[in-house]
Amino acid sequence: MKKYSSEQISQIVNGYKLLDSNGVLSSLLIRIANCNKCALTYPSRHDKPINALVRPIPLSDLSTEDQIIKYCNKIEQDDAFLRTLFKKSSNFDEVTGQLDSGKFAIGLLPWLDRCMLFRRSAKTKLMIIGIDYKHFPPFYARKSEHCFPLDNYQKQINTWGPTWRNFWKNLLACPYDEDHVNDFLEENGVFMTNSMLCFGGSNNPGDHFFGYLECCRDHIRELMKIVQPEIVVSFGKFGCENVASLLQEQNIDSSIVRILSNPKIPFYKKTKVISSGSDYSEGIQLKYNSLPVVFWPLYQPARSHLNTYKGDYGVLRRLLGFNTGQRKLNTFERARRVGVDE
Repeated sequence: MKKYSSEQISQIVNGYKLLDSNGVLSSLLIRIANCNKCALTYPSRHDKPINALVRPIPLSDLSTEDQIIKYCNKIEQDDAFLRTLFKKSSNFDEVTGQLDSGKFAIGLLPWLDRCMLFRRSAKTKLMIIGIDYKHFPPFYARKSEHCFPLDNYQKQINTWGPTWRNFWKNLLACPYDEDHVNDFLEENGVFMTNSMLCFGGSNNPGDHFFGYLECCRDHIRELMKIVQPEIVVSFGKFGCENVASLLQEQNIDSSIVRILSNPKIPFYKKTKVISSGSDYSEGIQLKYNSLPVVFWPLYQPARSHLNTYKGDYGVLRRLLGFNTGQRKLNTFERARRVGVDE
């Protein structure tokens, strides 16, 4: 199966509900889904983000199984609408003109939807904050980029390509295996998001504008307060600087956080500072919201050709206490628990 079943959609929604204490995540998802700060802040830019990713799930209103099922039906209808729109449209402008309230994730992000499918408690061991998801023009133009709300991780698309696979191969120190990843998600509690929560608007998939990340920073700040992770990992130079800037707000005396948040310092120099000595062999120990948190910046996972790339993961594996010999759930048990037909 390459699409989430109704049962799995319900499990994903329930995963998000585990983090919705007093409706805080519900309220935040609504604010994100209706945010227009980038366009207002940078009205003359041609690459304005497209807010068609984050779904404003009314988690606090979904108190019964019947209510969850009814809302899941709405997600399935949205999925069908978006597939039809992409299939019948003749150009990019036609699609963007008819998107209306359509959203391409079940919740906040396809990567996070997968994390929520396997979430079993409110506790978060690992929070991963990348740069952005995708730019909408190439997302529309290339079939290999198409990821609709119900498309799961078994579909061969770029969402589950180099960035996703290289991260897990290096973290788990073994060839990529879906079951190993799912085991880790279930046993540790993972929250995977980006510094920018909309689609980008550039024709070039490699373009990143830090100003848009700054516009989204209030949302990421609130997510960190809700999630309360033990470990925070960032991807790439922009991801590092954005997360470090957030952490600096509550760790003003930390010299290493000042270095990591400084955009004038090349990223390779930042990674060299934290990896060259023993001071940060257990990560960068900080506080956030009066709780201990460990920060560890990584290169973009797709850049696995860099000499220093894999060396970054030894510290993270130690922090997680990860055992490469983790048990692997048998096929029957996994199918019973998450409803996957294998």
